[in-house]
Amino acid sequence: MLRGINPRLVAENDSEIQVQSTNAKSGIVLIGATPSFNIEDSSLTVTSATAPALHVNGVDSHVYTKNSKIDITTTTGRGVNMTGNDNTISFATSSNVNINSTTGNNISITGNNATLTVLEGSQLNTTSGAVESIQLAGNNATLRVNDPGTKLTAKSNFISDVNAQSTIRIGGLDEAIRSEKYLVEVGRGAILSSTANVSSAMQLSANDGEFVVFDNGQLLLENGATNGLGNNANATLRFSRTGTVETTGGHSFLIDNGLMEITKTGGNASALRMYGSNNQIKVENKGKFFINHAGSGSGSDGGSGSSNQGIDFREGNNNRFAVTDPGSEVEIVAQSGPAVDMNGGTGFITAANGGYFEASGRTATASAGIFNAGVLTVDFDNPLFMNFRNNRTGGGNIFNNAAASILEAKNSDLAVWHNGSNLEGDPDLNFPTLDYSFTGTNFNTLGTTSQPEILNTTTFGNTGLTAYSRLSSNNARWAIADELRVPTNADKKIHGHISIPVGLEESRSAWEGEATVIVEVERANGTKTEHTAKTVGHSNEEPGISIYGEEPRAGLFEVELEEYLQKGDKVKIKDVRLTSGELTQGYENIILTDTVEVFPIIPPTPAKFSSSVVSNDSTTIQGFTENKEVTVTATHNDEPINTENVVVENDGTFTLDLSDRILQEDDKIQVFLKDLEGSAAAAGVMNLPITNDEQGNINPKSPLSFRDKLFDEATVLTVQDLRPVSPVDPLDPETEINPENKPQLPEDQGRLSIDFVSQLQFGTQGISVTDQTYYAQPQRLLNEDGTVNKSEERPNYVQISDRRPENDRNGWQLAVTQNDPFTATNNRELNGARLR
Repeated sequence: MLRGINPRLVAENDSEIQVQSTNAKSGIVLIGATPSFNIEDSSLTVTSATAPALHVNGVDSHVYTKNSKIDITTTTGRGVNMTGNDNTISFATSSNVNINSTTGNNISITGNNATLTVLEGSQLNTTSGAVESIQLAGNNATLRVNDPGTKLTAKSNFISDVNAQSTIRIGGLDEAIRSEKYLVEVGRGAILSSTANVSSAMQLSANDGEFVVFDNGQLLLENGATNGLGNNANATLRFSRTGTVETTGGHSFLIDNGLMEITKTGGNASALRMYGSNNQIKVENKGKFFINHAGSGSGSDGGSGSSNQGIDFREGNNNRFAVTDPGSEVEIVAQSGPAVDMNGGTGFITAANGGYFEASGRTATASAGIFNAGVLTVDFDNPLFMNFRNNRTGGGNIFNNAAASILEAKNSDLAVWHNGSNLEGDPDLNFPTLDYSFTGTNFNTLGTTSQPEILNTTTFGNTGLTAYSRLSSNNARWAIADELRVPTNADKKIHGHISIPVGLEESRSAWEGEATVIVEVERANGTKTEHTAKTVGHSNEEPGISIYGEEPRAGLFEVELEEYLQKGDKVKIKDVRLTSGELTQGYENIILTDTVEVFPIIPPTPAKFSSSVVSNDSTTIQGFTENKEVTVTATHNDEPINTENVVVENDGTFTLDLSDRILQEDDKIQVFLKDLEGSAAAAGVMNLPITNDEQGNINPKSPLSFRDKLFDEATVLTVQDLRPVSPVDPLDPETEINPENKPQLPEDQGRLSIDFVSQLQFGTQGISVTDQTYYAQPQRLLNEDGTVNKSEERPNYVQISDRRPENDRNGWQLAVTQNDPFTATNNRELNGARLR
């Protein structure tokens, strides 16, 4: 313990201080008029029990660290405890400070003008149990976290809801006593992260304070399932009442080129709660403000401290919310309540000069809105993007406001979705950039418009915005061609996708007819054609385009051609634009796609054979392919045949070796041809057919439909017994015979064959001067030894066998032709002789 007028403790030049205290004894104590504790380029380790690890009492006291390491651990005692006015703690120049307490505050400064700064790349990590981690109690308190690499991380772990508790608290500790002023700064690339269990992550308990996140600073706040029962309103970020209700307020919250994220994982307390009047939240100069509030799971209409609000302005008037300037962005997601609740008070909402503002909520009743106020003034003046939606099933109001309210929009397009419609689909109404206004209760009256010929009560309806659950305005007006499908020679259609910016970083699929594209097709022979198409939207009632069986989606366009695309053809998007002709000044329509070349996906023409029937005694079969750059494979009853030695000759012929096969009647031999066109996937083709692999395309086993084409199956040959049929007795067809003088017949006649034809013999006849008729001699038979059986004769006959499958039989005809005239033995023509 150091006492005196100016007690001072200094550690520098690699000094090490280690202090351990027990019971009710403090670790280090400085008491006096202006105590100071400086640690530079050194380390400090303090462990204490029920008393503070570092206790400083005085006025204008200082705790300062520079490039030092501090480790403080306590149980019920506070880590750093300062009492008195004008006291300062400063962690600077890459200091690393860790303070852990079980039930004691990690840092507590009690007195007016208290200051805690974390600067110059320093790291401050505080962790406490069921108690506030950092507490700056008094008027005009300052918390400053600045500079690149600087980070303050604070955590607390309250076991149950306790009113007015938080991980970080700044201002007065008694809400009945008015506290004045505070300043919170997070900037120049620094990060302040505060996490709570069932308390607030941060609480500001003073009036007329300033909260600034600037110059790439980040403020990250998160808490769990806190509720708003009674006085317990543990919002993630809470600007609480101090003093009388009538005089509370004056909070100024500015995000200027900084980032603020509030995450609330459950409970019905709001994510951000501002008490009193004359409060304002401003997001400007590329500032970003995100709120994600999971809520209790049940929709709420607002109006209380337990209504799941994203932002809750409590018990006051003249509260303001504004987002302005290009690059500035606000997104409020209240999954179970209003996005912004002004609790019946007067309020102002502004989105202007290129600002981006999204808000979604879910009310309990249809008449409630995600913006809840008394007299509300809404000003939309050339915002980059706005999107407000009530996610209540069946629909609900966007605004819930008093009759004297007014909404004015300038230089803004307008899209709206009817109550109960699919809020993810295309809008029910969409108007180009114009000026418009709404007045009345819940903005139920359409006011003046700059284009009354298109926006009027006939087109919009007589109930103003109360008929709609979603309102959007997008002044990021240019088109982005971001997808062009690689086509194939099985296609007669060309597909692509167009996006529309949502602000400067996000995008959505184009709506019905919103964008127009010009597609150029350059054929392999050099001829070019242009084709114009518009985007197609998507809704439950009218699904969008399905690209060859894919799930329908919005923003696609389709060009249908008269002829198939062919190998070597090229396709590109030549132009894209908004159909309305709008284009935001300073921006251009964007084509992100390259020229794509048609991929040859159709398998080779199936192999050809002289017959579709293979004899069961065949040892080879010869086929033909139009495409000589193929490999040949085959199966026998679906079992692979060894084809590794099969070669396609220059004339397109190839031979399959069947010598190791036992061929049975009705066996199937299927012959596949695979080209060398390569992988369609590598070329960018989507949803490939099974016929394509890394080598190329192969004939399918059965006919295959792909896109606009039907692929022919691989050639199928059927094994049949094609050996010649022996002649049978024409008088007894069940009996085989051996007729004399058999004709020479073709060997490969197939399943419809002539088995035997009697050779007509007319014998030796004498010359006559009169007409004579000579009859053919009967068909004679042979004995087993080949001699003529003189006792057996048969009529002359023709034997035909039709062994084709029944479904292939469609009759046959027999024709007999005499090729040469009758002649004598000396080859002299016998004039007048004829066969009948």
